[in-house]
Amino acid sequence: MNSPSTPERRPRRLAIAAGALALCVLALGLLATRNTVASVAPVAVVNPKLDALPTVIFADGTLSYRNELAMTAEVLGAVEEIYVRQGDEVKRGQPLMKLRSQQYEAQLAQREAGRDGEVASLEVNRAARELAASKLRRFTELRKQQLVSEADLDEARAAYRQADAEYRQGGTRIQNQRALVDEVQDSLHKSLLRSPIDGTVLSIDVSAGETAVPSALSFSGSTVARIADTSVLVATAKLGEYDVWKIRPGAIANVVVPAFDETPLQGTVRSVSMAPTRAAAGSGNGAAATGAASYEVLIDIRNTRRASLRTGMTCRVEFPSRKAAPVLTVPIAALREDGDATAAAGKGNTGTVLVVRDGIASLREVQLGEANDSRQEIRRGLSAEDLIVVPASGQPSLQPGTRVRVISYERG
Repeated sequence: MNSPSTPERRPRRLAIAAGALALCVLALGLLATRNTVASVAPVAVVNPKLDALPTVIFADGTLSYRNELAMTAEVLGAVEEIYVRQGDEVKRGQPLMKLRSQQYEAQLAQREAGRDGEVASLEVNRAARELAASKLRRFTELRKQQLVSEADLDEARAAYRQADAEYRQGGTRIQNQRALVDEVQDSLHKSLLRSPIDGTVLSIDVSAGETAVPSALSFSGSTVARIADTSVLVATAKLGEYDVWKIRPGAIANVVVPAFDETPLQGTVRSVSMAPTRAAAGSGNGAAATGAASYEVLIDIRNTRRASLRTGMTCRVEFPSRKAAPVLTVPIAALREDGDATAAAGKGNTGTVLVVRDGIASLREVQLGEANDSRQEIRRGLSAEDLIVVPASGQPSLQPGTRVRVISYERG
């Protein structure tokens, strides 16, 4: 059989070449389309929103009982008996402990005997004065009749003045003796220590046989017991000068005690200090750490967990507040973690966000204001019409200049 001629094979070869060229062009087009799609990042965007930004001011604090008393002895004496134990409920005026009182009882008997002796002496002096007064009256009449001399009358006058002076001195001595008796009786009364309030015995700080030292003597360790009304707790917190002006007496505060659980106890601000307390730089957190002024805030809390909460426990105090007028805000997640975006808000710090315009994500610097757990105030740099990128959790950081495709949109 004869082979096909050369003119017959040429069209077939041209057709094959054209088909291969078309396939190459199609593959290159698909590859270019895939690369273009891959270079466009899907993003979620939001508009900035006007919001009366609810904020929370945080402060560390310490719990104490509102009415907590450290009892001290008012007289010196050894503890003879203790009538209560730690944790006992007591009433006002209830005896707590008794100091040895024999010395006061002996002093009282001695002072009462001295007082009674002075009373008897006063009766004698009264009789002597009355006798001298009678004699003076008689000699005065006799002198008018020239029956006694002037010297006799002078002697009667002198005798009366002496008797009157002795009587007055006796009255003064009785007053002194009565004061001494009252003093010893007071010491004897103070040797029995009584509860000054209705409350709970927090601690007994002495044992029977130990000597109770009056606090007036300025010795350390003179506390003999601690009594408190445990129905009301007080959280003492300190706020810096940037926050304290936002809190007023009567405001609501939430108190969290980490040692117990994270359930907040609602309290009411009782007072806000007008005078600052200053701490040395580096001595603590917050305002105290910088040496700035801090102000003491007292919060009353109804203690519904008497078996769990204790005086001296640390706590976290949260003061919810709300701005008077709406402000422009964005989600916290929209702030980028570069530059000053993570700096504390409220003091004119700046941050950055990504703004989408014409399909391109551009970096924009903004001025930050107040913030809460979810939203950040923007004081300058954005408008309500801007589209702000909010990256999803775990999404890689989007670079400025990246082409983007909006897949989720939330209107402010």
